[in-house]
Amino acid sequence: MILALVADRTAPAELRSRLAYDELAQRSLLDADRPGVGELAILCTCHRTEVYFTSVGTGSEAVHGVAGILPGLLPTDVADLQVMEGLEAVEHLFRVTSGLDSRVVGEPQVLGQVRRAYVLARDMGSTGPALANIFGRAIRLGRQVRNGTALGRIGQSTGSIAADHLRQRLGGLAGRAGVVVGAGEAATDAAERLAKLGARLSVVSRTKASAAKLAEQLDAPAYALRDLAAVLDKSEFAVVAVSGGVLVRPRHLPVRSAGEPFVMVDLSVPRAVDVGGRTDVDLRSLEEIRGPEGPDIAAAVTAADLMVAAEVARLAQWLESRESGPAIRRLRERAGSLVTDEVARAVSGLDLPEPARARIEALGMRIANKLLHGPTTALRDADDATRTAIMRMFGLDEASRDGRDVGTPTPLMNSSR
Repeated sequence: MILALVADRTAPAELRSRLAYDELAQRSLLDADRPGVGELAILCTCHRTEVYFTSVGTGSEAVHGVAGILPGLLPTDVADLQVMEGLEAVEHLFRVTSGLDSRVVGEPQVLGQVRRAYVLARDMGSTGPALANIFGRAIRLGRQVRNGTALGRIGQSTGSIAADHLRQRLGGLAGRAGVVVGAGEAATDAAERLAKLGARLSVVSRTKASAAKLAEQLDAPAYALRDLAAVLDKSEFAVVAVSGGVLVRPRHLPVRSAGEPFVMVDLSVPRAVDVGGRTDVDLRSLEEIRGPEGPDIAAAVTAADLMVAAEVARLAQWLESRESGPAIRRLRERAGSLVTDEVARAVSGLDLPEPARARIEALGMRIANKLLHGPTTALRDADDATRTAIMRMFGLDEASRDGRDVGTPTPLMNSSR
C-alpha cells in the first residue's frame, strides 16, 4: 500500500523547519534501515516535507517505521502531520505536482522538485514499481496540466510574487538598490525576477563563497553575513530566503522613517526576519502577499482539478482490472479442474484410446469457456463488491479470502525493500 506522511504549508512553520532536509540528509534517510517500510521517496521544498512509502506489513507499522527515522520529528508532532494512504496519498501527490497545492497556484518549480525527489530515491535504490508508477503518472500529469490549462501561462512563483510586491510597493524597481539574503532556489528565483525588473542587487549569504555563485549569475557583488548591516544600509529593499530560523535581527536593519520605511519580503520557512517592533520597516511574508487571482485563474484551477480527478479514476480502474486478473485465473483453473475430473469419471472403465479421451476433454473445455465468457468479461470490469459476488457464485470466495492465491502484487499493494 502507498502511504504518505505530510508536513505541508498547513503545518506549523517551526515543524517544517525541523523537517527541512538537505540532499545529504535525504540520502542518509533513503539509505537507512526502516522496519516495516518498503519503497521510500522524500519530497522537500521551501514549504513542505512529504514522505511517500510502501508498507511491508501493516500501514501503521510502516508509518511508525518512517516516523522513527525522521530527524527532528517529535512524538508531540503527530497532531500536525497528515497521514494518507492508497488513492488519497496518490491524489495528494498529483495535486502537488500539478501546482494545485502550492501557496502560489500553478507555480512551475514544484514539478522539477518532484522529479528530482524521485530521481534521487531511484538512484539511491529506495524505489520500486509502486513509486515508479505513481511518480511517473504525477510528473506526466504535471506537464499535461501546465500545457493544457492556463496554469502553465501564469508563470508565477514565490520569487515572482515577491518581486511584483516590491515593484508595486516602491513604484518600480529600475535602478533601485536591493539585497537578496540567501543563495538557494527561492533566493535565486527572486533575484532573477528582481534583476529583470531593473534592480541593482547585492547577494548576502552565510559565507561569501555561498553567495558568489548566485552573484556571478547576476553580475552582482557577493557578501558574507557579517557584512549584512552595511549592505542593507545602502539599499532600499531586501528579500530574505534562508533556512534555519531568525537570521536578520533589528541590529542589522537600517534606520528609515515610518513615512518611507525600509521594505522587506521574507520568503523563509520559518520566518528569518525579526524587526523588533520597529515601525520604519515594512516587512511582509509570502502568506501576506496576494498571489494570482481572477476568473481566468479560477477556471484554470477547475480544469486542473478535473484532470487530476480523471487521472485518479484511471488509476483506480487500472488497479481494479489488475485485481481482477487473479480472480479470472482462479475461475478458469477451477473450470479446467472440474472438466478434467468429470471427464475422468465419465470414461472410467471405458477402453478409450488417448486421442479420444483428449477430444472429450477438449469438448468439455470449449463448453466451459463459452459458459465462462460472460463471468470473465464481468470480472474484468468489476468493482470489489461485484468481483466478490461473482467469485462467491462459483464457490471461489474462500480461496480469495484465505490467501491460497494472492496473485501478482499491484502498485498500491505492499512492496518490500
